[in-house]
Amino acid sequence: MVSLFPTQDEQMLELAQLRYELHEHNYRYYVLDDPKITDAEYDGLLRRLNDLEAQLGLPIPKDSPTQTVGAPLSQAFTACEHGEPMLSLANAFDSDEVLAFDKRIADILGDESYEYIVEPKIDGLAVNLRYEAGVLVSAATRGDGRVGENVTDNIRSISDIPWRLRALNNLPDVLEVRGEVYMSKPAFEQLNQAQQAAGDKLFANPRNAAAGSLRQLDAKVSASRKLSFFAYGVGLGGRGWVSSQTKLFERLYSLGFAVQNYTLFSNIQDVLVYYDKFLKQRASLSYEVDGLVFKLNNFELQEQIGYVARSPRWAIAHKFPAEEVETTVDEIIWQVGRTGVITPVAVMQPVLVAGVMVSRATLHNINELARKDVRQGDTVIVRRAGDVIPEVVRVVNADAEQRALAVTIPSHCPECASLLVQEEGEAAIRCSGGLSCPAQLKERLSHFVSRNGMDIEGLGEKLIARLVDEGLLHTMADLYELDWSSLSQWQGMGEKKIANLQQAIEQSKSCSLPHFIFALGIRHVGQATARALAETFGTWQAVSGADEEALLRINDVGTEVASSVRTFFAEQHNMDVLQRLHASGVQPETMVIKKQDAGHPLVGKTVVLTGSFVSLKRSDAQNKLRDLGAKVSGSVSKKTDYVVAGEQAGSKLEKAKQLDVSIVDEQQLLMWLQSAESDIDAA
Repeated sequence: MVSLFPTQDEQMLELAQLRYELHEHNYRYYVLDDPKITDAEYDGLLRRLNDLEAQLGLPIPKDSPTQTVGAPLSQAFTACEHGEPMLSLANAFDSDEVLAFDKRIADILGDESYEYIVEPKIDGLAVNLRYEAGVLVSAATRGDGRVGENVTDNIRSISDIPWRLRALNNLPDVLEVRGEVYMSKPAFEQLNQAQQAAGDKLFANPRNAAAGSLRQLDAKVSASRKLSFFAYGVGLGGRGWVSSQTKLFERLYSLGFAVQNYTLFSNIQDVLVYYDKFLKQRASLSYEVDGLVFKLNNFELQEQIGYVARSPRWAIAHKFPAEEVETTVDEIIWQVGRTGVITPVAVMQPVLVAGVMVSRATLHNINELARKDVRQGDTVIVRRAGDVIPEVVRVVNADAEQRALAVTIPSHCPECASLLVQEEGEAAIRCSGGLSCPAQLKERLSHFVSRNGMDIEGLGEKLIARLVDEGLLHTMADLYELDWSSLSQWQGMGEKKIANLQQAIEQSKSCSLPHFIFALGIRHVGQATARALAETFGTWQAVSGADEEALLRINDVGTEVASSVRTFFAEQHNMDVLQRLHASGVQPETMVIKKQDAGHPLVGKTVVLTGSFVSLKRSDAQNKLRDLGAKVSGSVSKKTDYVVAGEQAGSKLEKAKQLDVSIVDEQQLLMWLQSAESDIDAA
């Protein structure tokens, strides 16, 4: 029997349902331009909601459909925490690494049989979808694995993602569905055609286009980009829901999600055969994939194998090798880098390489240019090294008419006309203009303000380029003497943005000494060397006055680095800039110089840390080891003296065993550190 007088609980339930439905209809009408009900039906729902709110007499939220007009453009870029962390996959680049992955699993499982499920690795953007009572309530990008960007409005524009899950008896109250947002090849080509017609910048590849489209502030733009989605996993609420990855795919498909085709194998050799076969069919897919993912199919076995800090041990991504294609060289130009190196670059007919539209490729240096003998008009093979940096592999069809025209190596910098020099034994040619070269200035400034340098947030490459082009920056010291009144006249430079930039520049004045030394862009001086210089001399003034003999006493500083440091500080122009920085208030924190115990067993030894530690952070352990005079390395080799293995130590521990490197535990590490502290106290 239906009650003519609904209870308050029933009215509250109807109220929540109406608000949700009206929010959906607002979004479809105002954002997607795709209404599903008539105006009259909408008005009827809105009136009913208004009556209920009046009858219940409760506070009405500001976002109620009765209090708003239309729909908000987006929730993008606000933080959204995942119910469970989103881990990333470890990569394998050859069959040996895949076999090693399988051996680790076999060693743990013993005689127990297991299957691998193989899925294409989509080249897209991972997202986490949160459903409550079967209704999509939020969507976020991977972010740092724990917190991502809220892209809920834009996710709703993807037809592969259901707003409400199909009825299922055992659906968890809260369920996170993980998957990949991607752009198909036809959609990518259509988007770039539209971009070109509008005179806008073309997207480099479908992955970048998908990421940019998903982060649009206006969800209408996202809707127009024709994004797609494949579901492949679950987070919160998924534990114990199904027993295997294949069952999960069946369940996700029944809920209304698009899922990829997959294949099951009972041994790793068949997996590798399938990989080779799939590699040949890669180009026939309608979307970009950059490898295959191999996972243990059984979820109980997955839990038995476990995880490392950032990725599961029971899955691996077998990446595809770089793709090679043919194109034609239009001309060869010379490009100036941050350190003044002049690099030959082939400008080519645009071509799609491994999912990226490439029109330029490096020829590295004059020796490589001569070896490959690349000239204007040649047909060449191009690839992306590691699927990242485009490079010319070889000439396949030399243009006979152009063969007589050798490539002219410039004698002066193409940017500032300064003389080019070549050091003995080096293939590189360099501009002698230093900080006076506009090309180097922009790059040096970008390096100076970078996160590992002065860490001045808000000074991006475009703003730096404009400041240089407008004549406001001639050296890095000019950053601390900027004419803020001029900047206030620029479009897009409002009061708040200028205030934030001023604050960031002011804060950088008291940066750490290692960051300051690294920011100077001294040739051959990376972060580790910058820290070693800071810890040895304490101030930049002491570093500038150090002779080559003092520099060579530092662990890992050889003649090349020492010569580079001396050359930098011997140049009067550089010292003038440093003095101006000092006069402007840039005073890096002085470091306390710690005396090393020459008799400590770790002095001069190479140490590698692997796994996690209970008693101290890995970064703290690294710093303390350096203080002792040890060299801390990130990889294991025959030159490694000790590997300190913490909990969940991975491949570095295995390699140490193979190379018969001495392995110690966290307790031994603490004993070494404590013995050093005791020696200092006794002194």
